[in-house]
Amino acid sequence: MEKPTSPIRLSVAYSFEPGLIEQLSNIPAVKEVYGKLPNDRIGGGRSSYSMRPLLPGALKKAVKLSHDRGIEFNYLLNAAALYGLEQTKSGQKILRKAIDAVVECGVDAVTVSLPLLLKIVKKQYPKLRVRVGVFAQVDTAEKAKQWENLGADTICLSAIACNRDFDRLSMIRNSVKCGLQLIVNASCTPQCAWENTHMHLLTQSSAKGTKNGRFLIDYCFVACSLRKLTEPAAYIKSIWIRPEDLSLYAELGYTDFKIVERSSPAQLIVSRAKAYGNGSFNGNLWELIAPVALIKKEQKVPWWQMAHMFALILRPWYVPIASMLRMKRFAEEVIPHEFRDALAPVFIDNQALNGFLQGIPQDKCRAALCKSCGYCDDWSKKAVKINDVWNDKNKKSGEELFSQYADGSFWNIG
Repeated sequence: MEKPTSPIRLSVAYSFEPGLIEQLSNIPAVKEVYGKLPNDRIGGGRSSYSMRPLLPGALKKAVKLSHDRGIEFNYLLNAAALYGLEQTKSGQKILRKAIDAVVECGVDAVTVSLPLLLKIVKKQYPKLRVRVGVFAQVDTAEKAKQWENLGADTICLSAIACNRDFDRLSMIRNSVKCGLQLIVNASCTPQCAWENTHMHLLTQSSAKGTKNGRFLIDYCFVACSLRKLTEPAAYIKSIWIRPEDLSLYAELGYTDFKIVERSSPAQLIVSRAKAYGNGSFNGNLWELIAPVALIKKEQKVPWWQMAHMFALILRPWYVPIASMLRMKRFAEEVIPHEFRDALAPVFIDNQALNGFLQGIPQDKCRAALCKSCGYCDDWSKKAVKINDVWNDKNKKSGEELFSQYADGSFWNIG
């Protein structure tokens, strides 16, 4: 039976968890899933340790299952850089082999973030649709036009720069004919100094053949978490879009939206897709936008996935095990798995945010005049509830980690 049509098009994270495709196929707005193997030679936007290890043939099976359910599959080739791989004959052969393997699985589209990679795909695989990923940081009409001229079919705009800037969104939409997409449920904060660094860390920790063998110390995640632990209004300043506000973006010509994250439990991915597909959500907004990864026993993570994670993060020849375990404990504390009002350490009342987006003072946001504005601080007092004991404990832990990064004691040097 053909699914009912929906004016909203959702591209949803795929974690390769059994049953996920079947559940997503019951949501009319879901037109595409996007995913990636835990590692390949190109790398992408999630570290290998946070992803499910897969058996050979998993991608081909996932693509077929998607097509059987009327859903397209987009494979991520969204590395922030290739670190010289593209500059040599042997490297070019590696790239072509990696892309060939993906194309042979029958994917409908790929996402890239590098201009040369876009040109290669369009030249060698002309029937393949290509989306430009958020790592390309497309945030102006001129950049969008350049990517369109390179052959992009769709561009996912920089959420950090664009999601709250309606004038910018209008100018970009009016400048190109290609498709445009927005990430709706990211919790990044605007004007983030760690953005580029984080993109490269994630790429290097998900690509085969890198110097450190996909090992990662995600100090950018610690920095982002610490900002929210220090400044509660940062939860409101983050660049999310509520399900209820999708219509405001549709009025500007944006109807293609992307839901993250691939490292989330399947049921959470489904809940997020349902909320955005319905255009409404009654509950803790943090459930829709928080960075989530399957790293805790409470999440019923399979033992073999936990073993895979430990094998990638415990490298005593790089970092003392005690230091990595301290960082793991911090991540387990601040990455949420409980969202109910009475139990969640962070509760953002979604319904209390009605009218928030429409009233944002665009000029002050653009000039980053937060301290002289106070708009988000006022909304934070109305909508955000934080467990002070939890907050103070983890703020102290985050500050200690950063002190150890700076003085070298995290590595037992200095």
